[in-house]
Amino acid sequence: MNPELIDQIKGLIFGQAIGDALGLGTELMTKKQVDYHYPQGLIDYHQIIQDKHRSRWKRGEWTDDTDQMLCIVESLLATKTVNSYNIATRIYDWAFQGGRGLGQTAYEVLTHPAFLSNPSAVAKEVWLKSNKNGAANGGIMRTAILGIWQYKDANMIKYNAEKVCKITHYDPRCVGSCVVVSLAVSELLKGNKNIDRLLSYLSEEADAYDARIREYISPQKYSNFFVNALGHLVHQESEIPKLSSDITDLKLSEPDSLGYTLKAMGSGLWALAYAESYEDGISQIIHEGGDADTNASVAGALLGTKFGFSSIPKPWVSGLLRREYLEEKVQKLIQVIDKQSVK
Repeated sequence: MNPELIDQIKGLIFGQAIGDALGLGTELMTKKQVDYHYPQGLIDYHQIIQDKHRSRWKRGEWTDDTDQMLCIVESLLATKTVNSYNIATRIYDWAFQGGRGLGQTAYEVLTHPAFLSNPSAVAKEVWLKSNKNGAANGGIMRTAILGIWQYKDANMIKYNAEKVCKITHYDPRCVGSCVVVSLAVSELLKGNKNIDRLLSYLSEEADAYDARIREYISPQKYSNFFVNALGHLVHQESEIPKLSSDITDLKLSEPDSLGYTLKAMGSGLWALAYAESYEDGISQIIHEGGDADTNASVAGALLGTKFGFSSIPKPWVSGLLRREYLEEKVQKLIQVIDKQSVK
């Protein structure tokens, strides 16, 4: 495996974990509260306040977002395939053996008596009980890693992202946003660096799942009619950017959509399109508050893939707790993927 690809894979995993650990510092805060608690900005783990919510984790420790991503990593290493049932049992074991931070949707699914026999059916039942309104971000927070596995095969990326999302989250917005993030990772690994074309491709793929996803991706086509030089009325498909360069337009700390899967996806794609570096993207996202650890997890995975592990600030790496454990998993996963690619 070439060094650039190794740097990207390592960048994704560390990028997610670091975004998660830093994002915890502003999770569930409004922008006003972020400014109050971090008047000079949040730039290091040791600054993270230790209130009732945050004191459940040590400074520099990642949360449930990365824990669940690592359930997928452990399953990939053990089974050498994407086995959704194996992943489901690992998430279940994690949740009920001291797992912290489990979201409401995931909790309802995991505590259902039929979960271990048919996770996807249970996830669908919970979604239907929500009147098809449950589109939380508990699936997308763990999904970026699936963009690494069989990354050259877009159809397999989509298939794997769909079935792993549906372990706990059945809403088509959840499924589609998981697919979008996983496809973004795979395209970056394939060397596709034209972000405008990538976003256009992701928009088209998202349409197969739910029309509401597109509004968080750029560009969006709209109809335009004009009269040409011959006096004929002509219909033309034009493109306008929907993903604003101003991150505040995502309204990440808006109370009514705090844990919305499309907000998390939008954060990641915003970072991919506009952040000048890994540090720049993570810093801007966490200072918006809201569900900051999840938003920064998704963005961190995408930015880590785009810019590589070598781009992540060294103090953020050295201050991350259990980084040796993460390094071990990275090296094992790279070996498995390398063997997979030569078959």
